[in-house]
Amino acid sequence: MVRYFSKTKVITLLILTAFLFSCNMSREKEDERTLRIVYTDWSESVAITHLSSVLLEEKMDYTVILKLTDVESAYNEVASEEADVFADAWLPETHKRYFDEHSDALEMIGITYPEARTGFVVPDYSDLNSVADLKNYPHPIVGIDPGAGVMQKARAAINDYSLPISLLDLSEKEMVEQLDDSIKRRKEIVVTGWEPHWIFARYNVRFLEDPDNIFGQREKIYTIAHKNLEEIHPNAVRFFERMQLSESQLNSLVYQVRLNEDPVKGVKTWIEQNEYVVNQWVKNLTRERIKIM
Repeated sequence: MVRYFSKTKVITLLILTAFLFSCNMSREKEDERTLRIVYTDWSESVAITHLSSVLLEEKMDYTVILKLTDVESAYNEVASEEADVFADAWLPETHKRYFDEHSDALEMIGITYPEARTGFVVPDYSDLNSVADLKNYPHPIVGIDPGAGVMQKARAAINDYSLPISLLDLSEKEMVEQLDDSIKRRKEIVVTGWEPHWIFARYNVRFLEDPDNIFGQREKIYTIAHKNLEEIHPNAVRFFERMQLSESQLNSLVYQVRLNEDPVKGVKTWIEQNEYVVNQWVKNLTRERIKIM
């Protein structure tokens, strides 16, 4: 028996088929919810990255893959799409060289923190007031890993101010240990510092004046991504556009992470204390699921 369908029924059937196909394709795309985030072993980078990871996984149903690396590799991997996001890009000064090298492949998708700063840091009791005063300073400046943006600026400052002084390449942890020991002994020490950092909450420390402005003005910490991320994960991009922390919020986040061996535990404590803030970041960005009618 041959059945004949009206033109209206045929069109309806085609529309329904197209809709179901579209839903299936959307579902497949939604299921590809893996986000790769690179970060460095600096206090604020660890804190910001683990905060975003917890929220993306627990509030937005992403699978997040984290990779610890150095800052140069972070830019390289995002630009080549080996990674999706780096949430600790100090611009326009500190990471200028890395960003400029890959500017055609990178996108700034959010300002994580708007008042960042780098420079030489001393205890508040120090007799030193300016970078120029270091011409008579008898000790090395205590730095961090050599590829860090603040270390590039530190070397530029040593050259610009004609300082007869060396710069130590240490880890952030070793730098802080030397700062802590010197303050306990009330000794002079100069370290490469940056704000936000928990040392400004823990110790009475300050930046040396920089008359030649080698370290630059206050800058911003951006989240950067490769240029295809918007198309692949638009909700993740919206999240990073919204995730901006104030000075007190970021300092308390970094401090909570420092108090715990597991960064995730510190992040979750901070989230409990800032529930209203994080809810605004993830609002309407939860995973959409297909409803069976």
